[in-house]
Amino acid sequence: MSGKAKEAVPVLRSEMNFRKNVAAVIVNDKGLILVGKRTDVPNAWQIPQGGVDCNENEQDAVLREVFEETGIESEFLKIIKRTSVIRYLFPPEIRKGMKFDGQEQIYFLIKIVGPGWSLERSDEFSDFEWLDQNEVVKRAVEFKKNSYIEAFRQLFGVKDGI
Repeated sequence: MSGKAKEAVPVLRSEMNFRKNVAAVIVNDKGLILVGKRTDVPNAWQIPQGGVDCNENEQDAVLREVFEETGIESEFLKIIKRTSVIRYLFPPEIRKGMKFDGQEQIYFLIKIVGPGWSLERSDEFSDFEWLDQNEVVKRAVEFKKNSYIEAFRQLFGVKDGI
């Protein structure tokens, strides 16, 4: 045996618990993405997202979440594409006391179609803006940034960074 010390390897729990989740990358005719200002986290902006209910498929879940969080009805939404599953971990301070270690999300690229839709504030969002991909990532909470970058890569073909 050599006298060289072995490098410590971080140990991860073998059974991590991820919440099944969907997220909506809603784009307008200018290619800008809809984000909402969180009501519960100061200066945090994010795309509409939420959990998938029991016996609900991901497509139904994302349309339901969009309506609940933005007021946009499904008749004005066209699903274009979806990502593979993208996971992120909650930071330790958020994970404490929660049932989940993080979320596994499927992101849907959704276009707004037709006139007559409107945005409505919700329990989740106090305001809305249409932003480019860079600004969406910039305004996201730190632990979601990499998942947004990966989702944009899969949905828009963005290769290196944003």
